[in-house]
Amino acid sequence: MAVYAMSDLHLALDNPDKTMEVFGSGWDDYINRIEVGSRIVGDEDLFLLPGDLSWCTYLKSGVKDFTFINSLPGHKLIIRGNHDYWWGTLNKMTEQFEAMGFDSCEILKNTAYVGPEAVVSGTRGWKLLTDNDLTADDIKIHNREFGRLETVVKAINDADPEHKLPHILMMHYPPLTKDFTDTDYEEIISSSGTVDICIYGHLHGRAHAKIFEGENRGVKYFCVAADYLKFKPLRVL
Repeated sequence: MAVYAMSDLHLALDNPDKTMEVFGSGWDDYINRIEVGSRIVGDEDLFLLPGDLSWCTYLKSGVKDFTFINSLPGHKLIIRGNHDYWWGTLNKMTEQFEAMGFDSCEILKNTAYVGPEAVVSGTRGWKLLTDNDLTADDIKIHNREFGRLETVVKAINDADPEHKLPHILMMHYPPLTKDFTDTDYEEIISSSGTVDICIYGHLHGRAHAKIFEGENRGVKYFCVAADYLKFKPLRVL
């Protein structure tokens, strides 16, 4: 069984006025390209989706989007992105997914998935303290996400303290960039000694120039934003 990942699907089947196609030819026919590209994922594989999945505001208004996600192959693990306005409590989201029959999707919120392939957890993250446009509110959110990152890294370690399986951390925002690899988020990840692979998304267009990929202090990093991957999931394990 393999592990694939792709974030930032930005589906707009329920909200066609929010289509990403307005952002240029790189997003042309992107929903169909996601469906076609995802055929490389096997039904028994793990498919990681680290945020910004649908433009819907409430799950009940995103039935087409999540029906599409549920139809993609593999067992999907989902965390929150900054545009996932439909996000709520874990119990409520899980109940709604079950009621709507989205049986191939699992939401992670301060919890860890343990399967035959890997141990996985994740959190949204936020802007880095090195960002030029940082506001006081951004710093508050960043610090709150700092605590959540500590929680999910601990959840990974607690789920497999002997490290018998690969440990994968999902974030939506990048925990580091090409120019700033020594960040407080990165410090938690590397100093924990438990994370093997970290995947993230969020970066689009010109921001692709900021992407860091490769190994940093023993952790392998991959950017899996859908447009960066040309809408074909990346095999990370």
